[in-house]
Amino acid sequence: MRFIKQWLKHEFGQSALLVAISIATLCGAAALVVDVGMVSVTQGRLQNAADAAALAAARSLPNVSSARSTAEQYAELNGVAAGNTTTISPYNGEADKVEVVCTETMQYAFARILGMQSQVISARAVAESSGTTTDCFGYALFSGGAGMLYSNNLQINGSIHANGSIQIAGNNQEITGNAEAVTKLEAYITKLTIGGTCQAALLVVPDNSGSVSVASRLSIPAEVIDMPDLSGDVRAEADAAGTTYLINEWETQVFSGNGINIDQSIYVTGGVTIAGNSFKGDGVICAKKNIGISGNTLKSTADSAVCIYSVDGDISISSSGLTIYGTLYAPNGKIGIYGDNITIYGRVVAKEIIITGTNIAVSAGSGDLNFLPKGSVRLCE
Repeated sequence: MRFIKQWLKHEFGQSALLVAISIATLCGAAALVVDVGMVSVTQGRLQNAADAAALAAARSLPNVSSARSTAEQYAELNGVAAGNTTTISPYNGEADKVEVVCTETMQYAFARILGMQSQVISARAVAESSGTTTDCFGYALFSGGAGMLYSNNLQINGSIHANGSIQIAGNNQEITGNAEAVTKLEAYITKLTIGGTCQAALLVVPDNSGSVSVASRLSIPAEVIDMPDLSGDVRAEADAAGTTYLINEWETQVFSGNGINIDQSIYVTGGVTIAGNSFKGDGVICAKKNIGISGNTLKSTADSAVCIYSVDGDISISSSGLTIYGTLYAPNGKIGIYGDNITIYGRVVAKEIIITGTNIAVSAGSGDLNFLPKGSVRLCE
């Protein structure tokens, strides 16, 4: 009897040991199945987020700050916590590429029994854009030749560039960014502030004093930058939408009234006069010849990015007290701003720019280039 009790007690101890080993083995197997499976699922989700974020960010290039915020937004929409996305552009020195890395710390469930608490998982993607044409539109004022700023009280929020020369005269002008010219930049002015670099092969700019403040000076030519021909894309879109106006080159198409509709781009084979006071949509009003702008306010009714584009002519603003929400583009002609008290929320880009009015402001913003063709984007790594 005593032998049987000892045998049972011995067997019970072995069974407890076997149960403990079995539980540990099962937990280890669960760790492999569940935790390793969760690592795989998380890795796939992060990769999808990185791919989406990189593709979206590439559409914002070469605006690096916009690309970064876009990548963070799309990664968060795909389940990546704020602050866990890293964006690098230019990538390997290439301004048309952006790298996005998404990370997440995954807490183990069963593998903790084996002494493993968590694992950092990451996924990366590199995307590139092609066919974008934004270089000259990176400036608040851009001239393919000469820029002549003969204005009192001129405020430029952004940078200015000329493939030729820039001449500044008048009183009280401020440029918050850079002032760049290829050949010569000269200033004959009583009060001038340039927040960035003043650059040209020849600088004729007064020394810093109580009335002149230039952050830095660089006596070398600025880069020559081309202006793209967007008219083919605009014409194709207008033809498809039925918004092409076929008139003679010497004739003028007038757009007036409230809510000029440019949900689809408009193309006119002659000139254009814009006398309305508001836009609807997000596109381009493109004329083959000259464009004249009059009225009091030419404003988009939503957060749009309108472009007023003369292919082979000039754009002229003679009215005073005018506010324009949009970009003016005349790659083969002149943009003249002759009126007073004019504010442009957008960009001014032309072969030649002349500003003679008083109290003129041009403010480039992050959302005023949506009219540009985006080209294509693809994942390359």
